[in-house]
Amino acid sequence: MSPSLVRQKIARGETVWSAKACYYDPELVELMGTFGFDGIWICLEHKQLAPSTTYSLIQACRLAGTDAIIRVKPANYSALLYLLEAGARGIMLPRVRHADEVREVIAAMKFQPLGRRGCDNIHVDAHFGLVSASEYMAMANRETYLIVQIEEPDVIPHLETIAALPGVDVLFVGPGDLSSGMGALGQADGPEVMAVVKQVAEVARRHGKVAGIPCAPKQVRRYYDLGYRFFNVVSDYRCLVNGLKKTKADLAEMGLVH
Repeated sequence: MSPSLVRQKIARGETVWSAKACYYDPELVELMGTFGFDGIWICLEHKQLAPSTTYSLIQACRLAGTDAIIRVKPANYSALLYLLEAGARGIMLPRVRHADEVREVIAAMKFQPLGRRGCDNIHVDAHFGLVSASEYMAMANRETYLIVQIEEPDVIPHLETIAALPGVDVLFVGPGDLSSGMGALGQADGPEVMAVVKQVAEVARRHGKVAGIPCAPKQVRRYYDLGYRFFNVVSDYRCLVNGLKKTKADLAEMGLVH
């Protein structure tokens, strides 16, 4: 198991950069990874994929030398386990409402003494069984990480408890869903949402965890100054749409399209 880029940067107190893959093509994911991002965010919350496709996306991250970060709300233990055994480094847990949900995921992610994960050390994350079980389990506990999404108003009273849990590495705000849940849809910069954004940064700092958020590059400084150190700054969707818009605008400027 190669070292996690994200875990290394967190340990050094450095800023983590990720990109989101919305279109699930392994070659595209590998291409994104070659641009030096620490992790590629692959979402299994809004789209269900065949396990073989998911494996190919995680494999593409490995080939590009970047962490695979999988957003998933596991319905059971097995729904999480195969992702880790395929080589996913980070698990992003969406729609969290209570600390007990987080405890269950930590237990499933981590081997003893940190959790209750079962060991089947013949897969890629165990170098296909070419290292000892004890070495593999120690590496897996060290190199995997949990990102808890803060996007449900119900979770706000539990922030301190969640941040204090061993096994939680990042508190990652979802401004869109958070604003919607707070009755302020489309007002991610509104005072109520920003109060939570600031609270998350403060709670993360108190407990030695990292605060994260998705934002455009031009917004990074604002959140950085609040204490955020994990940023998702682009997606393949945004690149494609912005590229197409610019191409059409360039042609329109020359009077070649309307």
